[in-house]
Amino acid sequence: MLAFAVVKSALGGVEAADWPLNGRTHREEHFSPLTQIGPRTVESLGLAWQFDDFVVRGRTHRGNEATAIYADGVLYFSGPWSVVYAVDARTGRLRWRYDPHVAGQWAGRGCCDVVSRGVALWHGRVYVATFDGFLVALDARDGREAWRVDTFTDRVAMNYSITGAPRIAGHNVLIGNGGAEMGARGYVTAFDLETGRMAWRFFTVPGDPAKGPDENSAMMFARGTWSKDSRWDLGGGGTAWDSMVYDPELNLVYVGTGNGCPHPVWTRSPGGGDNLYLSSIVALDAGTGALRWHYQTTPGDSWDYTATQNIILADLKIGPRVRHVLMQAPKNGFFYLLDRATGELLSADAYTRVTWADRVDLASGRPVMTSQADFSTEPKLIWPSQAGGHNWMPMSFNPATGLVYIPTLEMPMNFAVTPASDVKFRPGANNEGDSVDVPAQAVPQLATVLKAWDPVTHRMAWQAAAGPFWGGGALSTAAGIVFAGAADGSFTVYDARSGRVLKRIETGSGIMAAPITYQVDGTQYVAVLAGIGGAISAVGYPPGSAALSYENTERLLVFKLHGRPVPHPAPRAQEPLEPLPVLGGDDVPTPAVLAQGRALFGAWCAACHAFRGAPNAYPNLWNLPLATHAAFETIVHDGALAEVGMPSFAGSLAPAEVRAIQQFIVADEASSRAEQSATNH
Repeated sequence: MLAFAVVKSALGGVEAADWPLNGRTHREEHFSPLTQIGPRTVESLGLAWQFDDFVVRGRTHRGNEATAIYADGVLYFSGPWSVVYAVDARTGRLRWRYDPHVAGQWAGRGCCDVVSRGVALWHGRVYVATFDGFLVALDARDGREAWRVDTFTDRVAMNYSITGAPRIAGHNVLIGNGGAEMGARGYVTAFDLETGRMAWRFFTVPGDPAKGPDENSAMMFARGTWSKDSRWDLGGGGTAWDSMVYDPELNLVYVGTGNGCPHPVWTRSPGGGDNLYLSSIVALDAGTGALRWHYQTTPGDSWDYTATQNIILADLKIGPRVRHVLMQAPKNGFFYLLDRATGELLSADAYTRVTWADRVDLASGRPVMTSQADFSTEPKLIWPSQAGGHNWMPMSFNPATGLVYIPTLEMPMNFAVTPASDVKFRPGANNEGDSVDVPAQAVPQLATVLKAWDPVTHRMAWQAAAGPFWGGGALSTAAGIVFAGAADGSFTVYDARSGRVLKRIETGSGIMAAPITYQVDGTQYVAVLAGIGGAISAVGYPPGSAALSYENTERLLVFKLHGRPVPHPAPRAQEPLEPLPVLGGDDVPTPAVLAQGRALFGAWCAACHAFRGAPNAYPNLWNLPLATHAAFETIVHDGALAEVGMPSFAGSLAPAEVRAIQQFIVADEASSRAEQSATNH
């Protein structure tokens, strides 16, 4: 087995034992040729070691979304607040830690938590993009900075943040950003690996025409697909917040782009239009950033159907010939196969339930819309939800089985429109322009299902039993197995051809990240980061989530054959019921003030703090100590806790508005306790 470990994989020239890039090779298959752990041996799989030293300067626990990378006996990974860790791959001993000191105030600039999806490694340097917009090159030996550059074009008028992993492309390292929900104009930037000098930048949507001409012919072409009355003040969106893949043979970079801002096209671009290059895959020259081709998965996107989900490169025999393709299962529910040299659409088939479109027309490449897609005049229940049929959790492709393993989200959503007059730019808040709060319509399903999709026959080979919503990414290996974690803390090994469960390990920690596998000193290991957070943590931990039973401690779990059971985190502590402030005299809020407080909470607070204190990664505002209530304005308005991640809202909320939010919370909790007391008696 050791001899096999030093043989280079045929897929990308990477040593079989290593995992040096985000998806292991430039093809980003999330596949390994290692075979020591297989169907006949996996029963003894257990914990080799764990790393759990993620606490940073007193900040709260957040989610782990990174795919680790491995080379030369060291694992490199990032955690919340963009902190980078290097640990011994045999023992978990910390070699170094790099804290970029992300400004706590910047937590208010992101839609989906201060998470990080990983780092890049190249020729002795580790590259990380920080949540507050810096790209940093570190010495892989000791974590010292080699260079640090600011990647943001505007730190005042737009709400940029970064949660994605950098990618290596030739002589450059690439990074995009997030913020489309918050008000941002998307772009991806290439920086020289050695010096950090900017090599090129590609904007994904046109800019405000009042501020200057279009940057290039690609932007001039895109502008023709936007209304002249578009909401340029909101930036347009299209942020490249996750998937970027490099093809060394064609010297092309494939970038997945995000949704528009606001979400509905009729609000964002009155009069309609495709709104290029939203929800698209753009192929760019890796050396210059020039557009070579584009394909838009969701023209005129109004449902937050980003195309930022991971892209995989492959060579598939389709009919009589081998085609060099890229594959993607974006949010909109269709699985796409494109020729990666030309962008020609080869197939597009639904991998989950889809009601917004009947099919994708292969001749035009466009979806055939249904009447259910249009929620401009009345609320509609639409599949998939804004979370998508597949989100950022990486899918995996196994060249031996020919199957793609997709962590699929099965959930519809109730869509409704926010009146256009109510959509205005609010720094530090969601600027989506739609609503999903339509209580009259029930949501019939909420689950994650691992599905094995055959991209050549366009059929589902198998699917696993439904699990809790928001599962983890996938890893497949040449041994014929697939690994995937779940929010309930289970880490499961499946037979790659049949979907039969071969092994299930209960960890007590929710898993969102994708596992990796590597081999050192003749032993194969499987590593996965654990800890729930990100976008899902705002509405509360999912039903069945391990974080409802155990403390949501961030961990790196590393497994091997003949390992030991995984110790569970401490049981989740029951919050003592705090007394409520007494609202009397001038403090008694009027119904109008309570309604204002509720609306302000939804606009400014609900992106992090769950309504009525549903358990999540943030403090429960419905059960605060009296001392915290006394300091409420100092915290929310003045930023007393900005350093630990609770930003100041002084630029957005007046003291009276902060007071209205507090009064709403107190009155709502008092009402809830009174109802509970009446029920108990």
